[in-house]
Amino acid sequence: MVRAFISAPLDKATRKILLRLDRNQAHVKWVRPEQWHITMQFFDAVNLDELRHRFSRFEAVQALGALGPRVTQIGDRNLVVPVQGLSRLADNVRKSTRRLASKDQLPFVGHITIGRTKRDSVPELVGTAIKGSFRVERLLLIESVIGSEGATHTLVDSRSLIPLDVSAHSNDI
Repeated sequence: MVRAFISAPLDKATRKILLRLDRNQAHVKWVRPEQWHITMQFFDAVNLDELRHRFSRFEAVQALGALGPRVTQIGDRNLVVPVQGLSRLADNVRKSTRRLASKDQLPFVGHITIGRTKRDSVPELVGTAIKGSFRVERLLLIESVIGSEGATHTLVDSRSLIPLDVSAHSNDI
């Protein structure tokens, strides 16, 4: 059993937007840019072979995400950039993998974690306006191992999202 998650990667333009944020603030442990992603579903203890099988079989369509409107905190420690527009994609992923996920999963809240703060610390970056949009064209299956330096993410599988073919769903005679 392993820790894993299904996520949407960020494109280069979105990464550039995030890299413009002031990352020189005290009391923040910054997430490395190569680990930025949007988690669709997290699995705290899962059979990786079974998850890989389900990951390779479910269908999902591309989605458009929008950053913002402001940098905020989730909980008392996670410094995040909110992401709107991906709920339908996340619901599809979650329905397809529901049996493998923990029963006490939190609902999907689209965001990119950019840092973690000390308890009761509010960085100056909170409230900073941020704006941008991007297309999610791929999903990643990632194994996550917690170590002394934080989480190490390893790509297990990747898949392109299937465009919705309207003609395949037509009832024309």
